[in-house]
Amino acid sequence: MPVIRDVTQDDSDSTPSPCTAPLGPWATYAFAAHPVAQMTSPYQHIEIVDLPAFGPLGRAYRLDGRFMASLADAHICHECMVHPLLLAHGEAQRVLVIGGGDGGSAREALRHASVTEVVIAELDAQVPAAILQHMPSLAGGAFDDPRTTLVIGDARHFVAAACAQGERFDAVIFDLTEADGAAAPLHDASFFAQVRALLTPRGGIAVQLGAPWFAPTQVRRMLDALRSVFTHVQPMTAYVPLYGSLWALAVASDALDVRAVDPDTLQTAARAASPDALRTLRHYAVSRHAALFDIAPDLIEVLNHSSASPETR
Repeated sequence: MPVIRDVTQDDSDSTPSPCTAPLGPWATYAFAAHPVAQMTSPYQHIEIVDLPAFGPLGRAYRLDGRFMASLADAHICHECMVHPLLLAHGEAQRVLVIGGGDGGSAREALRHASVTEVVIAELDAQVPAAILQHMPSLAGGAFDDPRTTLVIGDARHFVAAACAQGERFDAVIFDLTEADGAAAPLHDASFFAQVRALLTPRGGIAVQLGAPWFAPTQVRRMLDALRSVFTHVQPMTAYVPLYGSLWALAVASDALDVRAVDPDTLQTAARAASPDALRTLRHYAVSRHAALFDIAPDLIEVLNHSSASPETR
């Protein structure tokens, strides 16, 4: 059986060419890239590329011209979306990943010993197929874990059906394409309210907001939508090299104020979760938990301003 490799820069004799992507409505950025593979599914155009700027971990993928993840830095968003929320909860058992066809968010959730099931609701079957063929280490074995269930189809239909059947999840991770594209209906207050109905009493969600410097209107709109639905909404930031910018994310819950969880509680949860698995994290650490939510003064207006609040719901 041939060995599957996900780092194959040396396999290409082509000269790298500029690979551009949008960064908000008024900016673009680019990497030099070696094309590896491309395909068009019924939903989107999928590209696998090698980016020399990231060295031996330069394998990355794009959907409809937007960079989604690279082996070099995909862990940043995945760890930020999963571990603050799951450690704050402390006993999360069922996790739903909306989107997440590359398996990265599932990989992180499966590090927690309390997790008994991760459901990945992915629209496009060709995304996990492409990842497993061209960059399998991104999923880290998540699709082979018996706790993982992959459901192919529209997440809106999945959520509606799950609500009707009385299903409940402790955490819902929104691992989607950006809110200004085809995934826009999955980022509004109506859908957030539907997902809220799926949560257990101490459950919460994690969402990517986008680039606060280059898409502040989108970021504010999503935060306002979250704040119109949930009691506690806490934005956080992390620099993601592949995205060319500081990136904003948020966690939201009615019961959990994820930012305010004290370090001792987080350490206890981390020890219970799986000390060995969490020790190998590359971005998140309990000692850095508060720093993720420490918003720089020049971004407070974007990330902490709200035109809607729980008191006015």
